[in-house]
Amino acid sequence: MPSLTEILATRGPKCLDRDFDGTVADLFPSRQPLEIEIGAGRGRFLLERAAVHRNRNFLGLDYRWRFLREGFERSNARGLYNLRFFKSEASEIIEHLVPDASVAMFHIYFPDPWHKRKHHKRRLLTPDFFKLLHRRLEPGGCLELATDNFDYLVRFKLALVEAGDTLWSATREARNQRLLDPHLKTHYEAKYTRQGRDLYYIELLK
Repeated sequence: MPSLTEILATRGPKCLDRDFDGTVADLFPSRQPLEIEIGAGRGRFLLERAAVHRNRNFLGLDYRWRFLREGFERSNARGLYNLRFFKSEASEIIEHLVPDASVAMFHIYFPDPWHKRKHHKRRLLTPDFFKLLHRRLEPGGCLELATDNFDYLVRFKLALVEAGDTLWSATREARNQRLLDPHLKTHYEAKYTRQGRDLYYIELLK
């Protein structure tokens, strides 16, 4: 099982999977409240949030290293030791390396809607995945969601109801107004805003 030192020493993509010898908390030099972004892309949002909140740890996951590498290199250049980026399958990491009640916040912004019917099975935000995220959140923890696709928004909501409409203690929704850190945007969020697209936000509190 690879150690963190071995993973970071590799010259290629920094990959993380269920064989890691530890939990995600072991990826950081100190134990602090943890936030995880699923589909972190170039890491724009986490780079800014981690710089402001040095008393929190941030983990960015994505299956495409060519985008994550930019965030990885910029975090190193800035000395953001509370921020890590890894190439991984997020569902595998959250299932096997994230203990229950250990995450302060999950961020899922503009996930791939997989438009074609034959690809619908690849959609991440299923009722079972929402239940898993809920278990992994600490009491009072938060799940932040965003999409520019109205049909996928409807799917979000249906999956949330199927997962259990009493699962969350509070819910907020907004259109074209980010609920958390309104001044921060992901790469796609900034792009879609310039294009004038409608953006939909949901915030769920455990």
